[in-house]
Amino acid sequence: MKKKTYGFLLILFSVSLNAQVRGSVDLGLYRHTDFQESVYIQGGLGLEVKVYKFLKPELSVSYYYGSLEDYSKLDDQGNVTSVSTANASALNFGFTPKICISCGEYSAGDALLQILPIYNIARIEAQGNYTAINQSSQAQITTKKETVTEWQQSIGIGVGLDIILSDKNYDSLAVNLYYTGVNMGKALGRVEKSETRYDSRTLGLGLNYYFGFKKKKN
Repeated sequence: MKKKTYGFLLILFSVSLNAQVRGSVDLGLYRHTDFQESVYIQGGLGLEVKVYKFLKPELSVSYYYGSLEDYSKLDDQGNVTSVSTANASALNFGFTPKICISCGEYSAGDALLQILPIYNIARIEAQGNYTAINQSSQAQITTKKETVTEWQQSIGIGVGLDIILSDKNYDSLAVNLYYTGVNMGKALGRVEKSETRYDSRTLGLGLNYYFGFKKKKN
């Protein structure tokens, strides 16, 4: 999988020698009721290469993180006999052959409609803590910790608007709606003791800030 990631990087680097390149910073929130506050977060860095007017492939590295709601098990008298907590993270390498459709004249305030198919290679890690409580003896409390790591490949999709911020440079701000393909649920299910089947693939809202060089004067 690392070879594939390096391959994408080499392709983009070779193309970028004769193309416009921009860096990017992004932040996303994904709604999912199994997680605390009903959301998990994502942030990352990226590199965009303008191959053609309508084709701007991107290579990105991003990080996902979320914690499940705590799960408590009760006995017949309503006493807590065990408590389990779990969280998951993913280091994701993404390749996006971004397709742009012009909605303006490429001046400040104009917007580009963009379609974002995303190929993901992610290293997912889930951590769980399980605490058993003996109600007959409060001193008998045992805690077990478990960590699960796995690699995963997936496909996601996004759509949004890339808004031009200046006539002097190539900076822009994109507002995107995503359906993520990165699924931390399988790893979470292996460390969480409620026997619930989790799937973290869901819709999310993201902001991408692109920054580039100054525009050449005509």
